[in-house]
Amino acid sequence: MGDLFDDVLDLENEFYDEGYNLGQKDGYRAGLVEGRLFGLEKGFEKYAAMGRLHGKSVVWTERLLPPQHKKQPAKTDSNETFNDERAWTAETSSLLLKIPENPRLEKHIRTLFALTEPASLATDNSEDSVTDFDDRLKRADGKVKIIEKLIEKGATDDNGSALKREQTSQA
Repeated sequence: MGDLFDDVLDLENEFYDEGYNLGQKDGYRAGLVEGRLFGLEKGFEKYAAMGRLHGKSVVWTERLLPPQHKKQPAKTDSNETFNDERAWTAETSSLLLKIPENPRLEKHIRTLFALTEPASLATDNSEDSVTDFDDRLKRADGKVKIIEKLIEKGATDDNGSALKREQTSQA
């Protein structure tokens, strides 16, 4: 009599095992889809941040004093691309406030431009290219902070000295 009911008694274990196996297959598939979506979202966020930094480099490049007031650097591929980005219309560039000439600031802006240049960014999904991209993004973010401090310092110095001249002339 015990053999007759053994199949019924093992029914719960069979359903448990079947449910566990189905859940594991569904979880694996859902994990792949969710992981892919998460990766795409994070990748987009990183590229958007890099694009924002590149936009800042282009605007700062345009705000530098006009090329006729500066020494022309030797022509290289990065300089040609750098100068191509500066080829805005005269109308647009006249609307931007100019940054006083500062070789150190210009060097930082050129480096930022080179770090964020879209043509040089790798888009493959290998370990090395992701690490390189993250490194460039981190370095570019640091350059932005340095450039902002230099521009802020230059504006403070200019405003401070202008204020002192006004006070001296009024006295």
